[in-house]
Amino acid sequence: MRIAIFRRAATAAAMALLLGAAPAHARDDYPSRPLKMVVPFAAGSAADTLSRVVATQLASQLGQAVVVENKAGAGGTIGTVDIARAPADGYTIGLAAQGTLITNQALYDKPGYDSVKDFTPIAVLADVANVLVVAPGSPYASVAELMQAIKAAPANKFSFSSSGVGTSHHIAGVVLGQSLGKPLMHVAYTGAPQGLVAVMSKEVDLGLYNIPAAIGLIRGGKLKPLAVTSRGRSPLLPDVPSLDESGLKGYEVTLWFGIIAPAGVPADRVARLHKELDAVMRQPALRAKLTEQGYDVAPTPLAPSADFTALIGRDLEKWLRVLKSLRGGTQ
Repeated sequence: MRIAIFRRAATAAAMALLLGAAPAHARDDYPSRPLKMVVPFAAGSAADTLSRVVATQLASQLGQAVVVENKAGAGGTIGTVDIARAPADGYTIGLAAQGTLITNQALYDKPGYDSVKDFTPIAVLADVANVLVVAPGSPYASVAELMQAIKAAPANKFSFSSSGVGTSHHIAGVVLGQSLGKPLMHVAYTGAPQGLVAVMSKEVDLGLYNIPAAIGLIRGGKLKPLAVTSRGRSPLLPDVPSLDESGLKGYEVTLWFGIIAPAGVPADRVARLHKELDAVMRQPALRAKLTEQGYDVAPTPLAPSADFTALIGRDLEKWLRVLKSLRGGTQ
């Protein structure tokens, strides 16, 4: 009897040791605490708006809070570095944009991260176009008038704002200047809201901001839209032409947003996050809300994480050479 009791006790102790030694990600309780979503852009930006809508619904799916943390600055590199350096346990995720993972690799000598090696791509959520805006009191009533004035003026006479070097606002302005044969003066602000205020107050002549960040100000009469940067018109701004149809043939600057995590997150946790994000993005009310705000929402079921990885690779190959050729005139 004592031997049997001893054996049972020894077996129980051994099992306890084995369970205690098992890695945390082997358990089925993920997530057992709140997650953090790092957004490397300012509050009120298009990236921030998307992140907060998604985070709220993702929290409901996971049964844990998803806390959005804005870490803006340096074209998104500051917050993106934080994502790369976070523990690879699935409790820190982040908002990635084409600017942070693609553009910054060309515009910064040392952005602080490698877009391929330092992250686990999870899912692309949406695309957005930019809109060229001026102050309501601007003398330019159309994009044709503005382009004519830029062409007639000395280089860098016209200025545009952005939320930082490497953002889509910045690249859109650089490409616009190149397309017109007249470089524009770039003035970087700490975030999209600050850059938009600079346009409204005429500190700068124009801006090319993500439609979700600018649409409220446009509807409120505080900004005048002249053109969009997508190849075709935006359903939200049907009366506003594209730059392509306005004479700048081939002009197109749009960007994607997706969710990433640090490199090395266990595959089962990546799969869980992808599954729950897919459930979030299937919700009709959420899709309608984001579409109304100017996002081109990704179709569901969401593309596999491997497709996001492939997209990053293709865009790096497509854009790095082009962006590096612009670098001398974009800082």
